[in-house]
Amino acid sequence: MEPNFATLYESLRPTLEQLEAKRLELKSKGTKTGLIAGGICLLIGCAITIWSNTSPIGLAISLIIGLLVFAGCIHSQSSELCAYYKRNIIATLVTHLCPNARYQPEQGISEQIFIKSGLFSTPPDRYHSEDLISGQIDKTVFLCSEIVAEEKRVTHDNKGHTHTHWVDIFHGFFFVADFQKDFQGQTLVFRNTWIKLRPGRQRVKLENSEFEKSFDVYSTDQVEARYLLTPRMMEQLLTLDRKFPGKITVSFYNSNVIIAIPDSRNHFETNIWKSQLHNTDIQQEFQTLVTLLSIVNDLNLNLRIWTKE
Repeated sequence: MEPNFATLYESLRPTLEQLEAKRLELKSKGTKTGLIAGGICLLIGCAITIWSNTSPIGLAISLIIGLLVFAGCIHSQSSELCAYYKRNIIATLVTHLCPNARYQPEQGISEQIFIKSGLFSTPPDRYHSEDLISGQIDKTVFLCSEIVAEEKRVTHDNKGHTHTHWVDIFHGFFFVADFQKDFQGQTLVFRNTWIKLRPGRQRVKLENSEFEKSFDVYSTDQVEARYLLTPRMMEQLLTLDRKFPGKITVSFYNSNVIIAIPDSRNHFETNIWKSQLHNTDIQQEFQTLVTLLSIVNDLNLNLRIWTKE
């Protein structure tokens, strides 16, 4: 473990022991409820099987249903445990790394910011954002949260049946930071693809060949785009991109830099089935927070090159 995390972990140990006691208490509660509910389902299933004189398959199905109900009753206690974990563990990690930050697990970045970022061509049909971290690092105000944005798709099979399923538009982190400049237009940094057309925006050709291999830049203001994407900024974005293997995209809009970081994992969660006393999850979440909060310094956002009008 990293020295700074090791020290923090030791200071968290009393809280982790309380978390473990809470987990065992909730698991015991769920087990008692599950035994009753699962047992009732099993008895009903057995009675129906005997009464209807069906095959032993009916008994097997009843047993499976009973076990599922039993496990479900235990798992249902995870939400209360997770709330305790976020409030007492994750919040401590955040304030340790950034004393001027506030962690609000039930809050998130608004859908309006997500849409106006311009990074996604399809507005979401279903949107959820949580685990909001907001605050200030030196001079720079920032927001960060997890987002799941989905598109609803409806298909029809050859029998006339309608099927609805949901497809991710984006799943990961949004990091929004004050760029200390009022933009006249919007500049978007997408992944490099063979499609070189974005309605309403012009492609911006830049002189950094490595940057061009990774990204395509489009803007409503070519001059401003080159003004923002200095050689140093392009190098910083490439370095940042290597930190996040999910492949970032970036929007310069409304005096903010918005960074979309795809990540399929649901962060800052725990459940009733595993102890956190000797688990690496907390260290992984600590490192995730370190990487996210270091974006401000990685992009030198505290270096005030410009001032707002």
